[in-house]
Amino acid sequence: MSYKSLLVHRCDVLRLDPTNEDGAARYSYVKVASDVRCRLDLSFLRPGRDQGWTPEAGRATDRSGVAFFLTGTNILPGDRIKMRKGPTGLFLLEGTLDEVQDGTKFHHLEVGVTEVAKALGKS
Repeated sequence: MSYKSLLVHRCDVLRLDPTNEDGAARYSYVKVASDVRCRLDLSFLRPGRDQGWTPEAGRATDRSGVAFFLTGTNILPGDRIKMRKGPTGLFLLEGTLDEVQDGTKFHHLEVGVTEVAKALGKS
């Protein structure tokens, strides 16, 4: 079984794009890639890498997990992914974009994700 066959989910990648509108900065998310192969695992957190639940916060944690991509995928920390197939929602790519190696070559990309609040997630 190949790694590519495990990437059964699809997403659109959205990136913050600053524009100048009448002398004032305006920020909006624009689609930079569509129908990107990925796997979004909301039940997996990498020990020592991803932020876990803090009971002292007094509220339920946002949905978070890890997204897996093929090497060479056009993603950056701070991008958002809008899921088209797989878990529904809009997720923020947070933290470091990790390039996982298989011996001497890069095997895949991993990045932590957190769901964007519904009121903020309109695009």
